[in-house]
Amino acid sequence: MAKSRKRVGVLIGSVIAPYIRKALRGMYQAANDLGVDIVVFAGSQLTYNFMDGGEIDRDHDLMNAITREHVSRNELNGMIIIYGSHTVDMSADERTKLLDSYSDIPYILIEEFSDRDNTGYIINDNYNSMRKVVEHLVTYHGYTRLLYVGGWDDNREAMERKRAFEDVLLENDIPVKPEMMINGFFSEDCDAYVEELLDRNEKPEAIVCANDLMAYAVYKVLNRRGMSVGNPRLNADAVAVTGYDDDVRALSSDPPLTTIGQDFYYEGYRSVEDILALIRDGMIDGSIAPTTLLRRASCGCSYGKQHRYLPMNETERAQPEFYAVKVAELMREEILISSVKDEIGDKIYDILYEAIYKDTLVIGGYIKDTINADTVVEQIRGLLDSPYGVYVSPNALMNAFSDYMSALIHDSGDQRTMILLSDILVEGMKYLQNHMFNEENVRTIKYETEALQLSLISRNMSFVLDDEQQMFRVALEKMDYADKSDIYIYLYDEPVTHTYGMDALRKAKLHLVAKKTADDCIVTYQRDERPGIDCEKNELYYASENEEDKSSRYCFADIHHMDRIYGVIVSRMDGDDVMYASLLAMHIGMILSFLDHP
Repeated sequence: MAKSRKRVGVLIGSVIAPYIRKALRGMYQAANDLGVDIVVFAGSQLTYNFMDGGEIDRDHDLMNAITREHVSRNELNGMIIIYGSHTVDMSADERTKLLDSYSDIPYILIEEFSDRDNTGYIINDNYNSMRKVVEHLVTYHGYTRLLYVGGWDDNREAMERKRAFEDVLLENDIPVKPEMMINGFFSEDCDAYVEELLDRNEKPEAIVCANDLMAYAVYKVLNRRGMSVGNPRLNADAVAVTGYDDDVRALSSDPPLTTIGQDFYYEGYRSVEDILALIRDGMIDGSIAPTTLLRRASCGCSYGKQHRYLPMNETERAQPEFYAVKVAELMREEILISSVKDEIGDKIYDILYEAIYKDTLVIGGYIKDTINADTVVEQIRGLLDSPYGVYVSPNALMNAFSDYMSALIHDSGDQRTMILLSDILVEGMKYLQNHMFNEENVRTIKYETEALQLSLISRNMSFVLDDEQQMFRVALEKMDYADKSDIYIYLYDEPVTHTYGMDALRKAKLHLVAKKTADDCIVTYQRDERPGIDCEKNELYYASENEEDKSSRYCFADIHHMDRIYGVIVSRMDGDDVMYASLLAMHIGMILSFLDHP
């Protein structure tokens, strides 16, 4: 591994949150583009992050301390801390302790401010983003009876979103009363709180939620009460509902959820750029990530399509390049999954402009000789297969393509043009639908396979509990079906618990108990033959003794169960695989716990 490459740690807590995976994809893309090594530390969000270690007036943060040990051994140049995934259950003092423990290394916080030296931050504009939502409900729809379901009282994001709700109402002469608001604690399991909110208020016109998960709870409660989600002006039993985050289920909800779309891919990508600048310069300004108000049917907006691709006007017919510019700009904004880099958007714009101007414009009623369905399908394929295809949403591209071609067909001057353009529309849509079906099929098979194999891993381990070496072998053998390799399992000589304190943790020895390498070779070790980790080496010796075997992407997942830490799994993985490593660590932790307490 070249000495000039920077090695950056990424600290995450709950790997199941969809936004974590989006942010990691952005980080990994930036690492590819910028030549950075990424080491992910996962699995540290536990209810016992900070617990008393048995000593007077002293607390021990065991999970974070273990992560700190990994950080110190890996010679990291900087850290990216996804703050919210760790601290949602922590008090303000505990959050301060967490950040204090990383004061010796440059770090970037995601979703939290920092004014400390040698740090930076990336946040989304919670206050103004929530203002967009509430202003839309009040000024566009004219709703005046609004209720609010918020997050935690001492959470900055929750406080800013609640303040925006209150400010917009007061600015529009709508009274704000305590009974209009309740905390749902950012959880989908907040039905009881929503019930209480509805019981103590007259029927509202709209319920504003501080995240999408709580909005889904509102959907369920309204349904149980015989009410619906939608426009109360059109249906007396309907209540408008909004969220925040654009969760993976928001668009497919019934009806689709009006929400704030956050660009987590941007946050991940920008965090890598910013940590490199911080390492280089020693200081950096904070960054604000873009957000978008996504107006859907849950707030009362129309289901109908918005046809943005209007026919050419007279000026554009005389100079069709003007029309190509307008369409390419509109389409670029619709299909980009992230506004992460202007130059990437510019490259996608160039591809769209060339395709529109050269081949798909119908000028003066005449069809260009080069236009046909095969040509257009190749253009679509070329865009999705290009280096910039990872930044394009195939679903958004399909909608934009359909609207654009429909506009051209509507504006066509003769039957021959209409038939040709209709053929292009059909073939283009067919290709995009097949592309999305194949992508979704691959993802579904991947997740189903991994879920099945994880359950079989713990089952098979339970069959051979009396033979520890064989127990780890059967676990690694099952990973063949999930196409996983380069996995290394390390255990402490004895499990570590929070009552042991920091000194015991530092003295605890990690030993390699099993590994599965890229050549599908599985090796397990007897207790007295397990290679130990030399704590004095500030290199990534966890995964390989051979320099050429090292990868720029590693994930560390703590093997734990309840208050016991058994070891760590180290794996060479991409963003989507971090969850697999963490869940694998949990399964192994459960089996080891059973051995401790049969």
